[in-house]
Amino acid sequence: MGIQQPGRIYSPFKAVEINAAICSGCNHCVEICPMDVFVANPSKGEPPLVFYPEECWFCGCCVEQCPLKKKKAIRLVIPLPMRVSVLKGNEG
Repeated sequence: MGIQQPGRIYSPFKAVEINAAICSGCNHCVEICPMDVFVANPSKGEPPLVFYPEECWFCGCCVEQCPLKKKKAIRLVIPLPMRVSVLKGNEG
């Protein structure tokens, strides 16, 4: 789940997933995110906290700037209605 903050409505919406076993806690994603979805973890070397997932634009900056991108330390979780589907043209 996520962290529930006092005075804040909890959102089950999950825009990004951070793999804590892979993430080095460099906070590149915290610095690059234009919508400030992440907050640096107060524990040094730990993955950042996803505080505002509902603000995510799914731009992918966090994924692209991650030094552990090839190991998939962070990934976008794009909601089903936002996914593009390809339809074949009418046949016949």
